[in-house]
Amino acid sequence: MILKGYILIYGYLLLILGISSICSKVFKLRTIFTKKFIHISTSFCYVIMYYYFGTSIHIIIPPISFIIINILSYKFGLFKAMEDGSGNLGTIYYPISVFIMALITHFVPGFYPAFGIGLFCMAFGDGFAPLVSGFLRSRKIYSNKTVSGTATVFGFSLMGILIFNYIFKLEFSVFEMFVVSIVSALLELFDKKGLDNLFVPLGVSLLVYLLEVV
Repeated sequence: MILKGYILIYGYLLLILGISSICSKVFKLRTIFTKKFIHISTSFCYVIMYYYFGTSIHIIIPPISFIIINILSYKFGLFKAMEDGSGNLGTIYYPISVFIMALITHFVPGFYPAFGIGLFCMAFGDGFAPLVSGFLRSRKIYSNKTVSGTATVFGFSLMGILIFNYIFKLEFSVFEMFVVSIVSALLELFDKKGLDNLFVPLGVSLLVYLLEVV
């Protein structure tokens, strides 16, 4: 079962990278689209890890390998579909945040739902925000952040919390779900060099866990 989990995770990752590469080279899709496709799709590795690895030590292995792969890709341009040459370190911070949450989950099993919520808020919220703001022009509220982009982060975060609230029977109140979604949207504003890929998942997951245990 463990071996099958690894095969599915790395096979799925290769599939994502392959699709992104084809879209980039054959269909001349802009890097922003292929990069965000990878950003969003990779988050579903959580489902595979949850089902096949549980809270075993194996949940930290894929994030560690992704950190190494993404650093090599950033330095040597191995995967053009996720490197835009902007110097943004988001692709490296992403697996680092996943590693930290997975490590906490290994030692604190009850952190698993918070891990998932933090991850999906970042993956979908931050993933769709620039795409939506690119189509729906709106007023900037901070740096390059727009009203439409921030609203997108809030909306996807709320959707993610609703789904996890139902699946894991977390019993969050509507007020608590709105608070977490607002915090997610606010944390995403601070994305200097991709730091939002650290701030959003770690901040949201810690807040969710505190709301669970308090």
